[in-house]
Order: sequence, then structure tokens, then C-alpha cells
Amino acid sequence: MSSEPEATPVSGEVAASAAKWPSWWLLGLQLGALWCLGLVRPLFDVLDGDVSFFVARGNTSGDILIFAIGVTFAVPLALTLIELLVRAVSASAARLVHLLFIALLSALVALQFVKGAFATTLLAFAISLAIGALVAWAFWKTAGMRTFLSVITPAPFIFLALFLFASPISDLVTPSAEGTTVSGLGGSQTPVVMLIYDEMPAAALMNADTSIDAQRFPNFAKLAETSTWYKNNMTVSDGTWSAIPAILTGIRPSPVSKQLTSYKQSVYTMLAASHRVESIEALTPVCPRSICRAKARDATDKRLNSLLNDLSVVAGRVVLPQELADKLPAIGSTDGDFADAAASGPKVSTLHKEDPKARFAASPPIRELAGSAFVNDNLRQIARLQNGISGKGKPPLYVMHVLIPHVPWRFGPKGDQYLTDGGDAAGLADREGGVWTKNKYMVDVALQRFLIQTEYSDRVLASVITRMKQAGIWNKALFIMTADHGVSFRPGGSRRPVTDANFPEIANTPLFVKLPGQTTAAVDLKLTRSIDIVPTIAQVTQAGKGLKFDGVPLSDEPTSTDVYVRNGRKEKFIHAQFADVIRRRDELAREWSAIFPPGPEGLYRIGPNQGLIGKKVASLPTATTSARAKLDNSELYSRLQPGLGVKQIYLTGSISGANAGLPLAAAVNGTIAAVGQSVTTPRGIRVTIILPPESLPGNSARVQLFAVSGGTKLALLGSAGR
Repeated sequence: MSSEPEATPVSGEVAASAAKWPSWWLLGLQLGALWCLGLVRPLFDVLDGDVSFFVARGNTSGDILIFAIGVTFAVPLALTLIELLVRAVSASAARLVHLLFIALLSALVALQFVKGAFATTLLAFAISLAIGALVAWAFWKTAGMRTFLSVITPAPFIFLALFLFASPISDLVTPSAEGTTVSGLGGSQTPVVMLIYDEMPAAALMNADTSIDAQRFPNFAKLAETSTWYKNNMTVSDGTWSAIPAILTGIRPSPVSKQLTSYKQSVYTMLAASHRVESIEALTPVCPRSICRAKARDATDKRLNSLLNDLSVVAGRVVLPQELADKLPAIGSTDGDFADAAASGPKVSTLHKEDPKARFAASPPIRELAGSAFVNDNLRQIARLQNGISGKGKPPLYVMHVLIPHVPWRFGPKGDQYLTDGGDAAGLADREGGVWTKNKYMVDVALQRFLIQTEYSDRVLASVITRMKQAGIWNKALFIMTADHGVSFRPGGSRRPVTDANFPEIANTPLFVKLPGQTTAAVDLKLTRSIDIVPTIAQVTQAGKGLKFDGVPLSDEPTSTDVYVRNGRKEKFIHAQFADVIRRRDELAREWSAIFPPGPEGLYRIGPNQGLIGKKVASLPTATTSARAKLDNSELYSRLQPGLGVKQIYLTGSISGANAGLPLAAAVNGTIAAVGQSVTTPRGIRVTIILPPESLPGNSARVQLFAVSGGTKLALLGSAGR
């Protein structure tokens, strides 16, 4: 270390210590090292395990470089400049400022270790600040601490290099050249249409006897009447980034993440010579640019602004104690726009890029709401693609990856949207990929919202099939409908990362295959896997000769009864026996059917005192209470404009003067429409009730929330609307 010359006289112990301080540039590097350990490294750890964070925004390699270099060096550089400005006035003051920065950044580092060990946020901050002060004192008093901080100065450069060049992010920074040539000799004249939903367990479509619930999902039931339902199909991964490539390549993912920006072999390269390729991949870039045109990107400033907004949430989630982090929007379950997901209020923008082709048949326009841009843009792209389905020219290959019924759950059964309440779902803790509360009511409301959005998925399916029939390709086409993976709703359990407990709902995904000319139903009960889809396409189209797959055609018998699903977060495969998975899947289907019985009203009966539903408020006895509720989105109930594309069926609000578990009843225009109970959230005691869409007819409605006592007595808590 070099000594810094004295600019102003200092005395005694301070002078002796100051004479041994490093040069200003080394002091700056020390700040950079602490900043890196306190925020940059944990932030990189989160992001390098989720490449979709950048893909979802269409970020370029330049965007990623700007982010990575900026987040690593911008703050330390700013702090160093502050020190230099102070140093120009007083070297002693500059040293005091440096000690302050050392204390704060050391506290940030300490917080990463302390926050999980103490229940209260205040205590975690106090201990972290105390540790930071101790480090600053040691830096002032001892050469050993100054030497230690000098030794770790390479940390920012090391972590930056590892993030950019030795993690899955590296494939976005320096894309692979693989996958740019067509493999195979092409196929027959068979049109191929693949519709891939996101986060849809097979059990969600079933009733108590494990057949398709035709009352709730009529179009899935119709598809089953003219196709083969592979009822026991299994995904090979719990995450989109590896599950979709497995579907589109027929290749099993490796346990350790080896995510690519291109793939040497896929359904695209197999059929490119003989088929006209049209594809919407929401997240994955399996189709090479030599076959599929690049997805349109937003302007650079818009991309970087979106990245910065969402990164502020990620940083808060990474750094802050759990109590504060839980107040931020969730980041573990959505791929974009979660910085806006917590936005509330009735503001509804105009149509985004208004286009009459960007809508599904018999569904309202896909409006833009706070936090919805990423999913809604995907739906508009899918709608445009399906409305452009044609039988002219070469036989088509259409691939559509639809980001529903994946969170955020915001679509009603017919496609009307509603504003959400904070993050993705009340009761979903954003850790380890999402962990549910142990409060069964809150988890059941989440399942309810998911099933309602699955009803919208049923309408999307009908729209795609209708368009295929209009284009004259339905009868001769190979049509495949599946999902990348499932989702779980177990109180206290994991929402998505696959575990032994949630294996049936994560692993078992829908798979319907309509062969060319098929008009009758078939149900195949053998074990099939998502990696068997492309080998089946190769068999039907007589394409891909010489290609090797990990899967086999669906017509083949399975060679094993073992089921393996990759846990993306732990980077290992979770194993289960096929018979056990199916037995537990059937139990799950019966359990969900018991909570939400078939029929149009079955999804809207949840919570205590269900006998109140349908009764007039005026006919019920009254009670008094000191509790009060402030309901959200009052204006949306005052202007229920038909065709607007927004219907606020999600009744939310805050309740004061009451505890969790208070029985509630929601009335619309004087009739009890739904019941529920108050719940505890990071935002306090809240109401979270789904209103039946049919209860909100006309142009406006008066919504009232009551506390229920004695099973029938109502006490008004608050109201919204006209």
C-alpha cells in the first residue's frame, strides 16, 4: 500500500492512523468490494439462475453489459467521487466520510447473514449497523483491517466476470452459433399446430372421477372427443426455460443448467425444409433466427427502464429482511413487470397497439393494466398468430406458447381482466420459488383464481381450433395441446419447484394429440413424457430421419415406470414411481373437485356461511361492529362498461378493527354474491373475495362488505361503487 500525503495537519492517534491509510483509488476499490459483497453478489446469484428475467424484456447483450457493469461500479464510483470532493477541502473530513461509507457498506454485508436469524426487522438492522460500526472502527484503528479490505478489492471484477462469462447469462452475452442449419429432410404435407400452455396441471381439468370437467371446460372436453388424451403425461422439468425446449426438441434437460440461446436440433430445424414456420415462444429462443424472425423489441430506453424498475424490486427482495421484503411485489413467479404488479387504483389505459386481429374469438380486447404488459403482449401475439392461420402455400408449422393460466391471475372466465391485490397472490411468500401460507382459505382463493384463468384458457383453445377449421386445415392437421409444467396449491408447500410432496401436480401435464383425419376419442393411460412429442411429430410427418431423441413416439410403449422431473433451483432430478404419481394425482383431482364442484356456480362458493349466497341483505338480521373496511377500486364498480375488457370480480380492501378469520359476506346490489374471511398479509388485515362475474351486470353496481356473526347477522364494514 502507498501512503497518502497529508493535506492538513491532524494530531495524535488520528494522525498516526491516517499516515498508514491507502491511496484514494485503493479506498475506492475497497468500497467497491464491500458493495459487491453486500448487494451485487447476491443479486447476481438470483439473476444468473433465471435467464428468463432478461429474455422476458427482450434485453440485448448490450443491455446486460450496461446493467452488470453499472450495478457493479456506479455506486462505488459515486462514493469515491464524494470522498474526493470532500478531500479537496479536508483530508480529515474525507477519512471520516470513508469510515461512514465503510460502516454502511459493512452493515449491508452483515445484513445478509443477520436478517434470517432475527425475527424483528429493527433488531436485524441494529445488529447489522453495530457490526458495520465495528468494522469501521477496526479500519481506523488497525492496519490488519485495512489490509484485509485491500486484499478483497478484486471481488467486483471476479464476480462481474463470473456473471457475464461463466454463468447461464453468458449465452445471452455471447450467443451460440448452433441451430442455424436445417436438420433432417423435411416432412410430409401434414400441417402441424402446437398449443402449449404455461403452468397447467392435468388435475385442474378433471372432475371427481378424473375425466374432463365438461361443465367448466367445455372446449377441452370437445377436443377430447376427437383426439387422444394422454392422461398420464409427464413433464421433465418444473421450469419453462428447460421444459419448453424439452417439448420442442425431444431432448431431456441436464440436471445442471446449460441454457442455450439456440438449439442444434428442434421441431423447427426438422420441418423447416418442408413447412412454413410461424412461432411465438414467450421466453425461450429454441427457434433459430435463420428460420424464425427475431421477436420485435421495445426501444432501448424502454427496455432499460423496465429492467431498472424490476431490478429495484429484485434488489429489495435480496437485501431486505423478510418482513420488509414481503411488502414488495413477488419476483419468484412472474417473468416481467412485477415492479408494476402492486400498482392499485382504477386507471385503465387504452388498448396497447390497438389491432382487431389481436383478440380471441368471443373474448373482449386485451387491455393494458398495471403489471400486465408482458403477459398481455404475449396473448396479443398469440391472438394475431392464430387469426393469421392459413392453409395456403406450404403446410404450416404453428407453435404457440401461451403464458396462461400462469400467474399473474387476472383474467375472468370470458377474458375480462381485474386488478390484482399487490403481488401475484395473497399468501404466497416470495422465497424458494414461492411458498404458500399455511392458511387454507388463502390458498383456496389462489386455486380459485387459477381455475378461473384456466376457464379463459379453455376459450383460447376454442378460438385456435375455430380458426384452424375456418382455414380448412383442422381435419388434416396434427394438433398437439400440452403444457410446460404444472403448479401446486398445498398450504405451507412449494408453489412450483418440484418436491416429493407436490410431484403429481407439477409433473402431470395435459397432452391431447389429434392425428390427421382423427374424429373419435381415445384415452391412453400409459406413461408418456413431454420429450415424446417431437418424436411423434417426426413419425407422423415422416421427417427427421437420422435424428436422435431422448423421447420416443407416443405410440410406443414406455420402457420404464420411473418418472424424473428436474428441479431447476436445486439443479437435480426428483424421482417418483409412475403408479404412485397417478394415485396421488387422482386424489388431488377429487380434492380440488370437492372444494370447487363442477358447474357454473361451483367456483364461487368458498369460505364460511355459504348458505348466505343468493339471499337479500334486507331479509337478514343486522348487527353492529367497530370494524371498518376500505374497499379498493371503487370507481371500477361505478362504471362497468360492457366491452371494456375489465370487470373487477376480485374484491379487495383493508380492514381495521378486526383480526384475521373474521367471516365476511359480499353483496352486489343488495344480494349476497360471495362469502369469505379476513386474512393477514404483509399489508395488514385484508379482504380477498372473488365475485361471480354474473353478479356484476349492467353499467354500475353497489358492492357492500359485511362482517357475519352467528351465521346470519350482518354488520356493514364498507362499500364501493355507486
